Amino acid sequence: MARLIVPQRLSNVQSSIDATLPMTCTIESSYIVDGHGEYSIRVTRMSNDPLTSWIITKRYREFVDLNNILKDCGFNFELPKKKFLGNTDQIFMSERQKGLQAYLNKLVEHVELCNSLIVHRFLDPHSHRTNYPESALQHVSMFIRSMNNTYQIIEPLFHFGWRYNKNYFLASKIGSPKDERYLCHYGLDKALVEKDISNCLRLIKSITHPLIIPIEDFYANESGTLTVCRFYNRGSLKDYIHRTKPANGIYWKRYGPTSAKRRCDLNQIKTIGRQILEGLYFLYENNLVYGHLHSGNILIDLEESQTIKFLDLTNVITGVSSKYRYHLSNLKHIHTFEQCDIYSFGRLLYELSTGEECPSSLCTEFPHVVPVPVQQILSKIFISSGDLPTIGQLLNVVEHF
Repeated sequence: MARLIVPQRLSNVQSSIDATLPMTCTIESSYIVDGHGEYSIRVTRMSNDPLTSWIITKRYREFVDLNNILKDCGFNFELPKKKFLGNTDQIFMSERQKGLQAYLNKLVEHVELCNSLIVHRFLDPHSHRTNYPESALQHVSMFIRSMNNTYQIIEPLFHFGWRYNKNYFLASKIGSPKDERYLCHYGLDKALVEKDISNCLRLIKSITHPLIIPIEDFYANESGTLTVCRFYNRGSLKDYIHRTKPANGIYWKRYGPTSAKRRCDLNQIKTIGRQILEGLYFLYENNLVYGHLHSGNILIDLEESQTIKFLDLTNVITGVSSKYRYHLSNLKHIHTFEQCDIYSFGRLLYELSTGEECPSSLCTEFPHVVPVPVQQILSKIFISSGDLPTIGQLLNVVEHF
């Protein structure tokens, strides 16, 4: 049965702007204010809604502050050099404007980075005045009280993920072993009213499968949704590729451009790929959906027979957009959640083979490190039109690597 990517939304539920959509930034003018230069920038998010375009004003110093933060995370975007004298000269400001425009062009190319709170507060400051961690802590505390203090927060995990409005907390549970930890994550995304979300989450909580992380508890209110699951110290497939652990600092320091990376060999790709496809096959054969396949949502333990486990089955219920929304919006032949996951599986195979994310929506020429059997699968998935292979067909191909 085909499942639409964009579900019908209830009329009384407000739909916020999708922050995963890419942005463009155009410096429209520069001028002198109180002896210093300022730049007027039009920011537009890819959408048909006129409200997704706005004007911000920035000084060069604010670009420098942003760039210093990004440098600390391993990014090296080229910023025009500072000038101490004559920096309000019109000719100089015109040249600097060109350099700043090139800087912004490079920044917005990195769609995932543009979802960080750092960049959001630079490009859309009026929409992000909320202290998201503090707000999330309030809601998590409400949940804990509603559970008669069954859980206890150990520490907040600041900047643990890449979504600016999703916050994570490490917790313990009364009656559980001392070394057993739980991950509470609270997000502001909302596609249904609380009652419907709760009913859907109750259904997902009832799912039992060796390849799926079970939900321990959940909580939904008028602002967002919280779920609780076991915390796995070994981390995700993304952690494995980047040779890091989930507790090793903020997201962009763990996975930034300067992080150490590794590739998987063909046997590892076969084992991981087969189990991912088995998990997807189970979901779709049981009229469930996923839609959020990527390396950060696959937990891994190479010492176990069931090497991987799926995380975040609840994203589709809460209305969270796919990490690959930008790429999927460029591919008009992809219409269902199942097709989304098949496409995402191709991107994941590329990442396992190279240690890097695929830099474009489609790829027809592959690096030599990608094994030939993997290239053959990718050539069937990375197509601009036509029919994608089914999950069952992919399972059969991976079995015969």
